[in-house]
This record gives sequence, structure tokens and C-alpha cells, in this order.
Amino acid sequence: ARGYKPQVPEVKIMNEAFLREVRLWGRAYELGLMAEMKLRTGDLFSDLDLGIKMISHRKFPFLPHPARRPAKVRPHPDAANALAYYPGCSLHATSPEFDHSTRAVCQALGMELIEPRGWVCCGSSAAHRADPGAALRLPLENLVLIEQSGFQEVVMPCAACFNRHKTALHELRRHGERHVGERHVGERAASPPEQSGYAYQGSVRVSSLAESIHNRVGLEGVAAKVKQPLHDLRLVCYYGCLLTRPPEVTGSAHPENPTELDELMAALGAQVLDWSYKTTCCGAAHSLTRPDIVLKLSGDLIQHARQAGAEAIAVACPLCHTNLDARQFQMKLAEPMPVLFFTQLMAVAFGLPEKAASLNKNLVDPRPMLFAKGVIGLS
Repeated sequence: ARGYKPQVPEVKIMNEAFLREVRLWGRAYELGLMAEMKLRTGDLFSDLDLGIKMISHRKFPFLPHPARRPAKVRPHPDAANALAYYPGCSLHATSPEFDHSTRAVCQALGMELIEPRGWVCCGSSAAHRADPGAALRLPLENLVLIEQSGFQEVVMPCAACFNRHKTALHELRRHGERHVGERHVGERAASPPEQSGYAYQGSVRVSSLAESIHNRVGLEGVAAKVKQPLHDLRLVCYYGCLLTRPPEVTGSAHPENPTELDELMAALGAQVLDWSYKTTCCGAAHSLTRPDIVLKLSGDLIQHARQAGAEAIAVACPLCHTNLDARQFQMKLAEPMPVLFFTQLMAVAFGLPEKAASLNKNLVDPRPMLFAKGVIGLS
């Protein structure tokens, strides 16, 4: 607004392109985002190899999936006994294996998930950096929808979505403003009349998936479901930046040394190794703007995991998974390391059908390692 030029113009372009997709569809549309970025930057060929690999694994929907808000929000008949499930944009696009394994694992654990119709993008890093109003308004739209649907808790597998919604709640606590504005961030995702000006009552608990499993099922309940223990599998758990920090927002008791994923993986029988890089940044949203930074930081994480003695990395963030898994072939590593969502490992340990774990979606195929460990059979 003051006329300063950004030192990294690609970041500004990405923020604008991302928010444009949200205005158009109510959700992120990855192919549209990348097409605009390439046209505006003139960089048409970088990451073309990555895009081809992602498309070959069916991780890029060719068409957008617009958010269609209901004309009138009514309480869901099963809301009292279920959890609202907010998958976020990535689980419907680049990370379907996280979505499939989450649904399957929660069903096995007796956690009923219901995805509210009409949820919108949380705004992710783009709104946080470029449009503070949208960064608050978008999560609040979802919380209003979930609250009016009668749910008391919403589970968010994606670390970024979890953090953005927790940040919105933190802002509400600080400033006390609970009203959904008259204007949404885009025409197609505009609030229906009965929601306009709705005062959020603050009754919805926002939980990460690991947190909800801990609270509702417990480690003993998880261990009781194990049919194929992950014995002899040495792994480290990677939390990334957003599940725990800042602690005044996330409520994390140990933001620099969290243990929730470690405990869940240990309950599956895995040998969970300690390491000092649980919450070290992977490069995050710079994946599309400064891939050189992502390759350096993510490559270092894989190297440190191997030095700790790990054979695999368990993650809980779609963007971290993309940076650590999908970009390994660009890192020119001597030996790739499987990077799995923690729910994929739970699905394997629970003995669920192969489709539930969606191991075929990972760009670094974890199946040879898991077969060698005796925890899966030949497909």
C-alpha cells in the first residue's frame, strides 16, 4: 500500500493468485494457482518434473471443486455423537492419502467424522501474510457453519488449517469480535443471508487429529486395535512449525518437544527414535516461490533423520509431506527415505485394507520397506 516493492516478487504473486482462487471457488485450486504464477513470473518450466509426478499419482484435480454453502444451515441429526471433520483443501487435492487413511482409521477407532457441507478455505499462509481480514473471516465462516450444524468439536488433520482456526479463536479471545462480516472474501463463497452478522458463540473446540485420538481413544485404545505391529520399524516423528507454535495460540504444553505422535507410533509397536528436529521448518509455503530454500531445509531434515537411525518419517502436515516426500527426487539423495502420514502407519498397523492406507499415493514408495519389515504383503 505504501509502494514498497517486495524483495521476492514471487511471494506477492503467489499470495494474490491463491486468494484469487479462494475468491472464485471458496477453496484453493492448485492447478489454477500454478498456472497464474507461471504466466505472471514467466517461469514456465521449473518444477515441471514434479508436476508430472504429482499428476501421475492423481494428486492434482484437473477441475476445481467449488464450495457450495447450504441455503440454510440446519443442525445435523448426528452432531451430538460425532465430530465435525474439516479436511481442508489439501486433503481433497494433493494429499488424498491423508484423507483416506484418516477416515479409515477414525472409523476403526469408533470416531464418527462428518464433513460439514460448504466449508471454505482457511486462507492458509496467503491470507495470513496478505489479507489479515480474510485470515480471520475465513476460519470464522467455518466455525459458524460448524457451530450452527450442532457440532461441539471439529477435527482438523492439516496442521496449517488447525493453526489458522486456532489463531482466529485466539484473535476472538483478544478482541472479543465474534460477528461474521457482511462480505465474505469472494462472491461465490458469500455467506447466506441467515448467517450474515451471526454472533459466534464460541462453543466449538478445534482439535488436531492426533490430539482428538489421544483424548477420545487413548493410547491403550489405539494399541488394542493393532493387528500388525510395526515391530523393527525405526522412525522419527516430524511435527513441523504449525501444530505446536506459537503455544499461546495452539495450547501446546511442549511446543519445542511435542510427543503426541511419538506416543501414537509407539502404541503401534514402532521403534520411535528421539531427534532434535521435530519442529524445525521444512521450508513450508516457499515450496512454490523459493524451492531452493525448501530443498535445502527438507534435505537437511531427511539427512538428520537418517543420522538418528530412522528408516522412515511420520508426519502430520500435507505441506510438510509434499516438501519431504515429493521433492526427494530433486534432492539427488543416495537413498530415498519413505515419508508417511501418521494415519497411513496406523491403517497399516490396524490391518485395514490397502486402499485405506493409500500407500500408492506416496511419491517415495514405502511399500518395499514395509514389506521387508513384514508388516504388509505383496499387492
